[in-house]
Amino acid sequence: MSRTYLDWAATAPPSEKALETYLRAAREYPGNPSSLHRDGTAARRALEDSRARLAGLLACSSERIVFTSGGTEADGLVLLALLRRPSPGSIVISSIEHPAVFEQAAVLERLGWKVRRVDPGPDGRVGPGAIAGACGPDTVLAAVMAVNNETGAVQPVAEIRRALDDVSRGGRRILLHTDAVQAFGKIPFRPESLGVDSAALSAHKLRGPRGVGALYLRKPFEPLNAGGGQEAGIRSGTENLPGILAFEEAAEEAVRGLPGSAPRARMLTDRLLEHARGIPDVRPLPDCRTPGDERYSPWILSLSLPGLAGETAVRVLSDAGFDVSTGSACSSSRRKRRVLEAMGVPEALAFCAIRVSIGPTTTESEIDVFADALRDSYLRYRT
Repeated sequence: MSRTYLDWAATAPPSEKALETYLRAAREYPGNPSSLHRDGTAARRALEDSRARLAGLLACSSERIVFTSGGTEADGLVLLALLRRPSPGSIVISSIEHPAVFEQAAVLERLGWKVRRVDPGPDGRVGPGAIAGACGPDTVLAAVMAVNNETGAVQPVAEIRRALDDVSRGGRRILLHTDAVQAFGKIPFRPESLGVDSAALSAHKLRGPRGVGALYLRKPFEPLNAGGGQEAGIRSGTENLPGILAFEEAAEEAVRGLPGSAPRARMLTDRLLEHARGIPDVRPLPDCRTPGDERYSPWILSLSLPGLAGETAVRVLSDAGFDVSTGSACSSSRRKRRVLEAMGVPEALAFCAIRVSIGPTTTESEIDVFADALRDSYLRYRT
């Protein structure tokens, strides 16, 4: 049986160019980038060249890029660095954050920090005024993801920056962190134009290897963790040079290809949305999403299948040759649908939700065949 992969938001199959780059780098650069010998200095040059190219894709200077092991570590570096402050303050996060931010905020809360969580509207987007309104005199950071990983809702990050500036006028700048894992390489993303202070990036979401990512930093900070001082002291540990070079290669492919790939992805997602609306009782989440709606990423679509549990639907569709998910693959808890419930989606509908996410190699034929299988499976197994 042939399989159709529709879980790109969980992880993307690596591109051939990224794989080739990884293998070439592993062979050509045996040295540690921190070593002073010839192989070490060659590795350092390759590392810094890759950093500069990645920075170019983000339209920022290379010293603002810190390589990490992935998006989760990048998020954690920013939030846990707050523990270096002499006394706890408060942070504001959206209640639809990825677990990499949501759970780190809970750690801060257990250690004495105040965490204010802001719900989105029914459309899955967080209001700038709501974020600013949750800030107090002791608020030092707000965290709002760029694109939600379950619904594809694009958050108004630039407007949130302006709202934070308004509420803190005359006082200390409230830092703004964004998890941009589902944004970079998928929609236009330039951290400096958005006004963020930090942004987490991941290679494996855009066809790079797993285990490598990056952190954009407007200004350096003192991290909680200490070590050998690599990456300007922000993230100690020997850099994963083959992974970093493959990450940059995949990012180059994704960003340079966006003018063609994003409209095509929108067409495919709209096509699936029209198919889904033709299945009795099936609805998109949020229900207000319509074809061409630019408030949502063209790569992610959430659907509710009333009367058929999401986990059951995933297994049934997997048996039919289609890989989809119920939501974040980075969370061990599948029973609660925190993001959907924060949007006000009734628990019964949230329990029956699946996420379909596509990539640059997804075809119209795959969408049409999947839609037929979805209809058949749903009408057969719904209760």
